[in-house]
Amino acid sequence: MKGEKHEPSLNLSSNSLNSLNSSIDVALCPSEIRRFENTDLSRTTAVVFDVLRATSTMITGLEHGVDRFFPVETVETARARKAEDPNLLLAGERGGLPLEGFDLGNSPGDFKKLGGRSVVLTTTNGTVALYRVSRAKRIFIGALLNLDALAQVLDSENSTELLLVCAGTGEEFAIEDAIAAGGLVDRLPHKSLSDAAVLVKSMYRQVSSDVASYLRQSRNGRALAGIGKAQDVEECSRVAVTETVGVMEAGAVVRSA
Repeated sequence: MKGEKHEPSLNLSSNSLNSLNSSIDVALCPSEIRRFENTDLSRTTAVVFDVLRATSTMITGLEHGVDRFFPVETVETARARKAEDPNLLLAGERGGLPLEGFDLGNSPGDFKKLGGRSVVLTTTNGTVALYRVSRAKRIFIGALLNLDALAQVLDSENSTELLLVCAGTGEEFAIEDAIAAGGLVDRLPHKSLSDAAVLVKSMYRQVSSDVASYLRQSRNGRALAGIGKAQDVEECSRVAVTETVGVMEAGAVVRSA
């Protein structure tokens, strides 16, 4: 892979992310995410990436006024939440396709005119990944769309242990999540990177001049194009186009203050 080296220019403070004790690790796929279920994450800030499309959709929705997202693992749980509160909108997918009886699928464009509403969201990988790291000290929503703003917020959080979580596809690695994670590593001051963090940072620098092309070529990108969702790939491929940052609070994803 060839591309220009990306050198982001961010006004980041000299805090504990830049201290000798700071570290950045990356879970590259679902099997790696599962090992953190039994790990002490009480001092860890996690950032979950499901670029195509769950986390990109949540960032888009929050940017356009969605009040909050309730990410859940299963379709049954989503329907139960709706039964408890009929004002909630149901959204989600399995295999990339909208679910029967749900109000919305998982396309970012569907969430641009829902100002003030709250949404229960279930997806194949993204919402599951959020659940797997639910015991982390803080959980942020990662996407290509908000990399600059996310880096700024994380820098101000003073977290010494940062875990970037790539939701993947099914049980497999997804290149788009790794690219986004690498873009975040590239934007953060640090002293200690795991091998996985070094890998994704290098990957991002290699592809940063044409991220959209790599997302189109990805397994998920091709699959979405095959079901008529090519525009979703284009929307999710944009880099650092919004200041919106999502964070988990009391089981819901809300816009970070």
